[in-house]
Amino acid sequence: MLKRLAPWLAQMKPWSPRPALGIVLQLLALAAGIGLLALSGWFLSAAAVAGLTAASFNYMLPSAGVRFFALSRTATRYAERLVTHDTTFRLLSKLRRSVYQRLEPLSPAALQRFGESELMTRLTADVDALDALYLRVLTPSIVALLGVVLCGVIIGAFAVPIGVFAALMLLIAGLLGPWLAQRSGRPLSDRWQRYNTAIRTRLLERLGGFSELLLYGRWQPEVDALLDAQRARDDCEYRLARQWGNAQLLSGLMLGLTLSGVLALGAWWSTHHGLDPTLIALMGLAVMGAFEAVAMLPQAWQHLGRIERAAERIEAVEQSVPEIAFPDRGAPPPSGSRLEIEALKVSLDADRSTLEGLDLCIEAGEQLVIQGPSGGGKTTLFNTLVRFVEPDSGDIRLGGVALDAFDEATLRAQFSVAPQETHLFGETFRDNLTMGDPDISDDAIHALLAELGLDEWLAQQPDGLDDYPDERGSSLSGGQLRRFGVARALLRQAPVVLLDEPTEGLDEATEARVLDTIRRRCTGRTLIVITHKPAQLEHFDRVAVLDGGRIIEQGSPQTLLDNPASRLAALQRHFEPTRLFPATG
Repeated sequence: MLKRLAPWLAQMKPWSPRPALGIVLQLLALAAGIGLLALSGWFLSAAAVAGLTAASFNYMLPSAGVRFFALSRTATRYAERLVTHDTTFRLLSKLRRSVYQRLEPLSPAALQRFGESELMTRLTADVDALDALYLRVLTPSIVALLGVVLCGVIIGAFAVPIGVFAALMLLIAGLLGPWLAQRSGRPLSDRWQRYNTAIRTRLLERLGGFSELLLYGRWQPEVDALLDAQRARDDCEYRLARQWGNAQLLSGLMLGLTLSGVLALGAWWSTHHGLDPTLIALMGLAVMGAFEAVAMLPQAWQHLGRIERAAERIEAVEQSVPEIAFPDRGAPPPSGSRLEIEALKVSLDADRSTLEGLDLCIEAGEQLVIQGPSGGGKTTLFNTLVRFVEPDSGDIRLGGVALDAFDEATLRAQFSVAPQETHLFGETFRDNLTMGDPDISDDAIHALLAELGLDEWLAQQPDGLDDYPDERGSSLSGGQLRRFGVARALLRQAPVVLLDEPTEGLDEATEARVLDTIRRRCTGRTLIVITHKPAQLEHFDRVAVLDGGRIIEQGSPQTLLDNPASRLAALQRHFEPTRLFPATG
């Protein structure tokens, strides 16, 4: 248990004064509660005895003590809640930040092993589950132990054997209840956490494909599957609640035994050893005050399996090692942008190679189109060029320098990339386009957006470039989002521009307009465009056809298109409208 929770406990070390202050304040609140009950019991008993015997009784001092303990309990309880919750939120913030900092260096290929929904669950639900460790397990356990000692000392000050008996009984209750709850509840709690994680992950994934599931009539089966999983989770929660009820019964039984024993011993000690009878109520109520801290421990320890499971999953993320290693002090920026790829082999899984012995040379300033069917390895080639994927073998050189000789900052500065999926951050459209580069002016942005046909869209935004996108860019259509990503790549003045399917989903006129803008904007820069649509190719310098992980042919666009046996010509015939929509006669 301690091994799994060690990473989380280590997060508390820099903040140790805050958790310690929370424990002290909670102990003071408990002490004030014990003092309030104990003093009130003695006050009532002493006042009753004084009334029966007509003896003088100074009620001012104990009444002042009652007020002091009542006010102290309220103040310390409030301060304890403030400090412990603030400390918990700070610890959760630090933990969430540390988890993200471990995720950030991972390549997209490594992140795919977790999945977007799984990562979201670990960053939210699993981290949030750990707030119970400090707030509901660690602090109450320490305070309960110290409260047991305090109760024993208070009672022992008047009768040592009764104080020892009360402390031992409270200690047994404080150990037995949590031990039984942890032992019986740990498997159920762990299972509950597994079900809860699976439900959250599946729900996030299915909501991402809600439209498709609805169109194909698969939404209701998914809802039924989610409800089945939720019923299984609720069954675990119901069984945990029953165990909590049993723990409450055990706690009540232990309280009854302890209280009866203390009262019986107090009466016997009063008869045989001259104990003041008014102190018997003090002892009994002191036990009840201390038991307030002990009674809540079984429920906290019952959920320890849930906490352990969450800590284990977070630890798995934090121990992930970045697959792509960059040198601390890499080579200086290359003097040219000539790309040389020799015998490149990339395997995304153990069964087959996505790229196999690929050879390709792109001259500085050349505008190259890579053609080929889906699954031929085009996107994998791009991911390898920007070192999102590490090749199994082969060499890649930029400006005559091996790609893995650059540090990350230098390498990223050489490439401007527009992937197939454009991600919009929760910042203004300006920040999303410039990626924080202050040297890009608004005039340059407006001019490029107009060339790409996005000027009308921008005019519809209430605040223009200062407006914010909806989540995942849902305020833009698919074609607008694709052109937005192209604009982001073209605004960055990197020597090599990589565009993956920049015209997918666009009509013919818009496609021609976008490709014309790309070619003009990339004059003097090395441009590589991936597409499976053989349109507007005649304006590029060269076309390479990639299939089965190899370059099967390359040459000038017109030469390949004029050759009936060329694979490129076959692709063009496949995409002709008459072939896509044959006449029905």
